Amino acid sequence: MDGPTVMKNSPPSTSRLFTAVEETFARMKWAGRRVPGREVMEADFEAHHTRIRVHVQAFAEVHAICVGTTLGHNVPDSRAGLVSEMLMRTNLELTIGAFEFDYDAGRVLFRATNIFPPDAADPQIIASLVHSALAETDRLTPFLTLLLRMTPEELGRLNLKLFLQREDLLPPVPEATDSTLP
Repeated sequence: MDGPTVMKNSPPSTSRLFTAVEETFARMKWAGRRVPGREVMEADFEAHHTRIRVHVQAFAEVHAICVGTTLGHNVPDSRAGLVSEMLMRTNLELTIGAFEFDYDAGRVLFRATNIFPPDAADPQIIASLVHSALAETDRLTPFLTLLLRMTPEELGRLNLKLFLQREDLLPPVPEATDSTLP
C-alpha cells in the first residue's frame, strides 16, 4: 500500500487559527505558554483584585476560539445554590461570555467564545475576548469572596440582587487608551 507515511510521534500541525492566537499574544506583549500537544495558550495576569490564569483554546474544525478563566475559590456544597443564583443574575447583565459553575469541582468559571470566518481570525477580537474574561473575572471575585465568607446569619439577611449592585467592590475603570494593535 503506497501513500504518505504518518509518524506517530510527530507534532500536530498548528492551525492558522491558533497561529492568530500566538500572534495576538506577541503583539499584545503577553507572556503566554503553549500547552504541549494542544492548541491552547495559557497566561497569568495580575488584575485589580486577584491573579487570573487565562486559557485560550483554538478549535480549528469549527473556526472558534474560546477564552476561559477559573475563579480561585472552592465553593462548598452548602453555598452552591446561592453561588448559582449569583452567577445567573450576573449573566443576565453580560454581553460577552458567561459564568458557569462546575458543581463537581466546586469551581466558578468564565467562558467566552467567538466563531471566525475560515482563515480570518481578527487579533483585535481575540484580544477583546481575553480582556473581557479578565475584566469579568476580576469584577466578580470580591462578590464571590464575600458571599463565601458570610455567616449563616448574614446570609439570612442577604438580598442578592442588592448585594450585586454594590459599586464599592468594583475595580476602578481603566483610563481610556488607544487599544488598537500595532
